[in-house]
Amino acid sequence: MQFNLDGKIFTTLSNTSNGEVGQDTLFYYHQEGDMVWAEYSGGEVRKGHLIANVLENGQLDMRYHHINRAGEIMLGECISTPSITKDGRIKLSEEWQWLSGDKSSGTSQIIEIQG
Repeated sequence: MQFNLDGKIFTTLSNTSNGEVGQDTLFYYHQEGDMVWAEYSGGEVRKGHLIANVLENGQLDMRYHHINRAGEIMLGECISTPSITKDGRIKLSEEWQWLSGDKSSGTSQIIEIQG
């Protein structure tokens, strides 16, 4: 199933403790065909960006970077799997890994804010 993420705003549902995005982080998504990008900020993240290719199976192959509240530039990669919740919102279930810092990995979920 293909999803259109253009103009969607997401907030964090969950994240492992080694992640830096949280419930105060908002993601503003854009999409043109199989290319997706977003800006995000809030909580521990001062400013961040991500860019992704939509794979044939609908997953997003993503790279991201941000500056955190400590002033560090953080880099990572992520595979994000979209699904639809019972109330019709898009949820992205993510498996990510830092490419900077301790290079640890984790999982997170973000969900569309309906406005």
